[in-house]
Amino acid sequence: MSRHGKMKNVYVVKSAPKDIDEKHKELDTKNVYLLKSDEQAVNRYSNTVHGFIEDRDGLFLVIGQDKTFFQNFRNSFYKELQVDQERIRLIPGRRRAQEEIRVYREYQKTPFLFLESFLDGSSTLPFIEELKQEFKDMYIILLSNDADEKKVAQYLEAGADNCITKPVSVNVLVEKIANTLEPSDEIGKMVREGKNRLRKVEFALAYGVARDILEHKPGSPAGLMIMGDALKGLGKRDDALKMYRKASANAPMYLEPIKKIVDFYKEDGDREKALEYLIRIDDLSPLHLGRKKEIGEILFMDGKAEAAAQYFTEAVKLMHQLKQPGCVAVAEDYADKIFQADENAACPLFELCAKLAKTYRVDLDWSVYNRLGMLLRRKMDWRSAVKAYARAAELAPENETLLFNMGMAYVEGKDYGSAAQKFERAMKLTPSFYKDNLPAAYIMGQVFIRANRTANAARVLGHIHSVDPNYKKVKSLLESLKKRPA
Repeated sequence: MSRHGKMKNVYVVKSAPKDIDEKHKELDTKNVYLLKSDEQAVNRYSNTVHGFIEDRDGLFLVIGQDKTFFQNFRNSFYKELQVDQERIRLIPGRRRAQEEIRVYREYQKTPFLFLESFLDGSSTLPFIEELKQEFKDMYIILLSNDADEKKVAQYLEAGADNCITKPVSVNVLVEKIANTLEPSDEIGKMVREGKNRLRKVEFALAYGVARDILEHKPGSPAGLMIMGDALKGLGKRDDALKMYRKASANAPMYLEPIKKIVDFYKEDGDREKALEYLIRIDDLSPLHLGRKKEIGEILFMDGKAEAAAQYFTEAVKLMHQLKQPGCVAVAEDYADKIFQADENAACPLFELCAKLAKTYRVDLDWSVYNRLGMLLRRKMDWRSAVKAYARAAELAPENETLLFNMGMAYVEGKDYGSAAQKFERAMKLTPSFYKDNLPAAYIMGQVFIRANRTANAARVLGHIHSVDPNYKKVKSLLESLKKRPA
């Protein structure tokens, strides 16, 4: 159907008998049909949709596996708008979607994406960011079953232009498409023009558009943003920063001005100021994975390992929420990184790493659990430490050091019998492992005495006496063993 043609489709409605008779005469038909009202979104926005298809060779790509939504979309647009069904395509996965988008763009077509919030069990948030990085002018509407504002805000911040919560009527679908393509209000149209001028590096013209916006709507954050970008492009950086700050002050919940301020300070190499505004953004929008990582990295570079660990931990938790299996490896990398700078600060990351490894059934190196056990002992949590060492021992069953460490955790819990068992297993694996470490041997000797392992106590303490007869109370301990009944 031409964009200038009238709607051919009609639909049945319930009417009083008199109304039906009148409509029969008006339509000169035997069927009870009523034309759609001019107030219907399908009529009101049909020209915008057809203009997109005809003028820009547009097509709609549904990226996901919801065949019901796709079929309803395709059939209703064919029926209500006479849109060729080949203009609406279903693509089930990310990789194929990227390949098809590149081909369409190469042939001067304009894809308009409808993207599921989750695909194959994981969030499409990183995919949106990737698409917007490659195709800055790509239209993307998010399809979601969840109306949670914070979660939707994440996707909009990542680059989605709009959001639809399923199920959805054809009227809402058409209206969302039209408003994404062409803002309905005058200010919205000017904002789009200003952004287009900036994209074309026409900074003076963009400045003029921003001035017009601010004349129509003084203090408009969008107008101030465009003016700031134009001034920055014209080399007036200080004036640009003032515009960004005004935009932020006029709309405290609006993230874009603060992002511009962050970029400004990064360009100036002012890491402290950039961090200050990054944290402000994170306070407003705490579910952004990349920003958590960035804040953590800056804090780490500034020598604030404990604070960095908190942001790294939050980043890994977000990855887990997004069902990204790589979160285990990232957690391990962050734990290692923090451990090198501040061992105690790394404990929450090692704990999270172990928990996620169990969830995703990923095998970690035994050393991860060994370090976790050590850190848990420092927190006086000997029972959890024993569990960590036990997992390490499962991965490295011939490692006598792990058995000794587990024994030490039992010592701290005053479970001397279990501690003695672990020490004995370590000695069985490597009979001489304690001989170069007199402090460890001394502890083992004392534990063997408390656990009534007289022979092993005499063996270990006797070694200490042969090396250093005056070592602590080794003489008196040996004397006490001699007095014990055989």
